[in-house]
Amino acid sequence: MKHILLTLLLLLSLKGYSQPPCGSNPAAGESCATATPICELNGYCGNTSSSYAVDTWSQSCGFLGLFDCGLSGEFCGSIENNSFLSFVASSSSITFNCWVYNSTYGDGIQIMIFSANNCSGTVTSYYCSQLAPSAGSQTVSASGLTPGNTYYIMIDGFAGDVCDYTFAATSGVSIPVDINPANSTICVGESVSLTATGGGGTYTWNASPDLSTTSGASVTATPPSTPGTYTYTVSSSTGNSLCPSSASATATIVVNPCGCSVTATNSGNVCAGTGTINLFATTITGATYSWTGPNGFTSSAQNPASVPVPATPGTYTFTVDVTDNGSVCSSTTTVTVYALPAVDAGAAIAVCAGGSVTLSGTGAQTYSWDNGATNGVSFVPLSNQTYTVTGTDANGCQNTDQVTLTVNPLPVISAGLPQSICLGEVITLAGSGAQTYVWSNSVTNGLSFIPGATQTYTVTGTDANGCSNTGQVTITVNPLPVVEAGLPQSVCQGSPVTLTGSGAQTYTWNNGGIDGVPFTPGSTSTYICTGTDANGCQNTDQVLVTVNPIPTVNAGADQSVCIGGNVTLTASGASNYSWNNGVTNGVAFVPGATQTYTVTVTANGCQASDQVVVTVNPLPNVNAGVDQSICAGDEIILSGSGAQTYSWNNGAVNGISFAPGSTQTYTVTGTDANGCVNTDQLTVTVVPVPVADVSADVLSGPPTLTVNFDNNSSNASGYHWAFGTGAETNSATTAGQQYQYTNPGEYTVILTAANGSCVDSDTLKILVEPIPDPVVVIPNIFTPNGDGKNDVFFIRLENAASVEVTIVNRWGNKMVSFSGVNSSWDGTVNGNLAEEGVYFFNYTATGLNGTTLTGQGNVQLLRD
Repeated sequence: MKHILLTLLLLLSLKGYSQPPCGSNPAAGESCATATPICELNGYCGNTSSSYAVDTWSQSCGFLGLFDCGLSGEFCGSIENNSFLSFVASSSSITFNCWVYNSTYGDGIQIMIFSANNCSGTVTSYYCSQLAPSAGSQTVSASGLTPGNTYYIMIDGFAGDVCDYTFAATSGVSIPVDINPANSTICVGESVSLTATGGGGTYTWNASPDLSTTSGASVTATPPSTPGTYTYTVSSSTGNSLCPSSASATATIVVNPCGCSVTATNSGNVCAGTGTINLFATTITGATYSWTGPNGFTSSAQNPASVPVPATPGTYTFTVDVTDNGSVCSSTTTVTVYALPAVDAGAAIAVCAGGSVTLSGTGAQTYSWDNGATNGVSFVPLSNQTYTVTGTDANGCQNTDQVTLTVNPLPVISAGLPQSICLGEVITLAGSGAQTYVWSNSVTNGLSFIPGATQTYTVTGTDANGCSNTGQVTITVNPLPVVEAGLPQSVCQGSPVTLTGSGAQTYTWNNGGIDGVPFTPGSTSTYICTGTDANGCQNTDQVLVTVNPIPTVNAGADQSVCIGGNVTLTASGASNYSWNNGVTNGVAFVPGATQTYTVTVTANGCQASDQVVVTVNPLPNVNAGVDQSICAGDEIILSGSGAQTYSWNNGAVNGISFAPGSTQTYTVTGTDANGCVNTDQLTVTVVPVPVADVSADVLSGPPTLTVNFDNNSSNASGYHWAFGTGAETNSATTAGQQYQYTNPGEYTVILTAANGSCVDSDTLKILVEPIPDPVVVIPNIFTPNGDGKNDVFFIRLENAASVEVTIVNRWGNKMVSFSGVNSSWDGTVNGNLAEEGVYFFNYTATGLNGTTLTGQGNVQLLRD
């Protein structure tokens, strides 16, 4: 929204200013038009009563009037029970404090500072925010004001909340000038001390011989001796920006002839919250008494009793006026309401069971504690307890505070279970039941160590509260057994040995050995025996087992041979070899079938053997494949089977395509994985290929398009036609075909000619041209005056099948609708002439090709 460009400063914060007492101000107005003018801001009090009705207004503004610039649109929330104050600005900014209290729902108030001409039309906002209930003050500040202009303060209960509020001046807003006392009644010859407050802090009093001085905040007025009413005026250089006229104040002093004399006293100063006092006036027989005091107190009793005093600490004046036979005399008495001391019992205390504490209060002069505690004297508490201290200050005023004393139990410490270990073993001691631990004998909690002998260890544990206790554990250290692994042994490779330990109770061996169980060692090794005694303590010994090697012999790699081929077996690794099956080492022979041959050698009394397999492979069953028939010029792939590799005659390569020039027989030689060879043959017959050729009498045109096709093919015995639309047909002759195309598009016609398995194809493109989209031409004016020229409004169409038109006036009311490509409007509605002016229309046109075209516009109707 558009606003007058103003600097809007919104400050909302809690301050430590003291809340002033409420003045006797009028209530805020029910509406903006009846806003209450506000002059005395310091101590202005009000209430967001539910009796206030909603007063607001709207004002269209912005683009097409879619925005609201009235009070309802510019306010920063919803309006529930608003009321209004008004003021005339004397400067460009305003700042005041606000206290919100006695809230019904806990939501607080909303304050808006704004200007509006005669409380209507466009609203300019300078400040708008929520002020929640709070013990402290909250600052309201707005700038951009024009001195001399009237502005409004709207106060609304947030979400309809009903609560009280108080305004008070702060820095930046001058307090209105005031005189205390504003009204006095004295006797002839008496004086009155007048004190000015507010304004700019410097004061000028009206020049009168009745004043002790004409400047300063305090003056003494001694009116003339003639009874009557006298006024005294003070002015300050700066007034209140909410009410410029409040830059001066007037005090009125009534001088009575005073045939009487009275003295006012009271029952004494009180502490805040203690409630009441008693007032006393000297007795004048036959006189009447009239008391006045703070918070609107009045009484006609001579000695009012149980008079309530303000809850806020301070000094308050009570005045008694006495009328005796037409003479009036007055007297005042002051009562001081003392603030209660801010007693502090101290922070919460935690102590371990059996420990002592000292409770000491602060903030007062003397202190007394409940539960038998004495201020500043230590004692030993037995259980958790809350202690209350009552503090008394120098004025005799008392207040209380509490402190919670927690007695924490000692932790139950566990040092762990007793342990029995072997000499040299590592253990870890860890306490439980506390948070930190300290061990005797230089042990660290949770860190491993090696005890030298049996011993008892003590741990001291401290919990999270700083309370400590102890626990103990005994560690027994057992000696190690003397283990024997036996004498060294020597065996041949593959022969078993038995290892047996002694000197302990149970035994384990490395390298897979089992005590007393025979096993076959793989090589010369040292075997370690670990013996465990009855205490679970272990020790070790070792024994050497020597394994003599078996002689090495190699019969050679396995061999394969095609049937009828010879082989030679030759062993290695020794000097003398013995073969089975009648074979001589290094001499060739022809095996009859696949067989295993064994060679044996002996060295150092140890025997070894090895074997070799001789495989006799059959010849492969080579297959060249079935005879084939192909088209001239086509390629063929010859692939043999039954072997692993193949070679062909006549230049053919196995698995590689080629084009034979004529009918021919091909021989393949196949070799299997064993290198054995065999052959096979096949015949390839070459067949002549057909030539496809298609033509048409027309290649393009609009729907429906009829095309005659000619078949000019040769060397073929059958034909297949595909017309590009999904329609197909077959023919055994070269007769032509006719086909009709009904839809726009480009179609590919394919003629396929076949000679046995040999085929050829030819294609032809047929273009069926589409119907164009509809075209709309719309006039912007027509003159239905009967002169035969431009008498009707119509929409000119090309390539259209239909049109729908609706015409409305500027208020959106339908005037007429018509349809049809030749329809029009003659400027009448239900037989009556339509008014001249601009009309709005929308249309939907459907083209011959099915395309839909929509639009809207306006046309002017003129008859001159």
